[in-house]
Amino acid sequence: MPEDCVQRIIKVGKKSLPSVLTRGMEIDVNSTTITEDDWRNSIMTYLQYPTLPSEKRVRIMAMNYLMWNEDLVRKSKDEVLLRCLGRKEYMKVMGEIHEGICGAHQGGRKMCWLIRRYGYFWPTMMKDCIDYSKGCESCQRHGPIQQAPSVPMNPVVKPWPFRGCAMNLIGKIYPTSSQQHCFIIVATDYFTKWVEAKPVKSTTSQEIITFIEEQIIQRFGIPKSITTDRGFSFISGEMLDMVEAFKFRLLQSTPYYAQANGHYQKNNHQHYQKNA
Repeated sequence: MPEDCVQRIIKVGKKSLPSVLTRGMEIDVNSTTITEDDWRNSIMTYLQYPTLPSEKRVRIMAMNYLMWNEDLVRKSKDEVLLRCLGRKEYMKVMGEIHEGICGAHQGGRKMCWLIRRYGYFWPTMMKDCIDYSKGCESCQRHGPIQQAPSVPMNPVVKPWPFRGCAMNLIGKIYPTSSQQHCFIIVATDYFTKWVEAKPVKSTTSQEIITFIEEQIIQRFGIPKSITTDRGFSFISGEMLDMVEAFKFRLLQSTPYYAQANGHYQKNNHQHYQKNA
């Protein structure tokens, strides 16, 4: 080896992940003080004394937990141990995550994700995080306000069957049916809750007009009103011409309240797609 060359020896050390009890946020938690109403009490008692009589529910739940230096930890799906917290402890954690020094006032789902990433767990994490973020005074004062269009609300009062119905579109549905249908037109009678549905390939105004003529007018007569949302297919010029020809009213549902125009039927799109 030449004299001007210097041999360098580089030592590569393996850095291990810190213990679940030391990583994450530093909070003042006394894990040994567990009251009788603490959700961890029954599980810890079973893990420490498995021969004692216990409920079947507790035995099934205990399969996902283990004791670690007098602390209860949960085994997650990705093989990471999460430290279980009681009510006082997880309230401190949520406060630090949401409005602490580095808190950004995130929403409930982001808070739950961060808490899991820091290595903590309790059974009602998602619900508690959502309730905490919704109850934050700063978020209510300075958060963005959803501006809904200023339009009058339309009351839905139908005294007899097929006087008025609601109409909406479902889709785009993936995968498409064998006949390449990827949308569903749904009409619901307000009085009887009778549903008429038809699979279609597109959402043009002509498809809507054909559906109204064949599925509603020719079967049940001309309705007094039809309620839809503000989609272009429902308020186009062709639709307005049809309304003028058949002399019925075309109403628009309240913004951000899709249930008024039958959109609750969306969960049944698999049934309609199967029969398409």
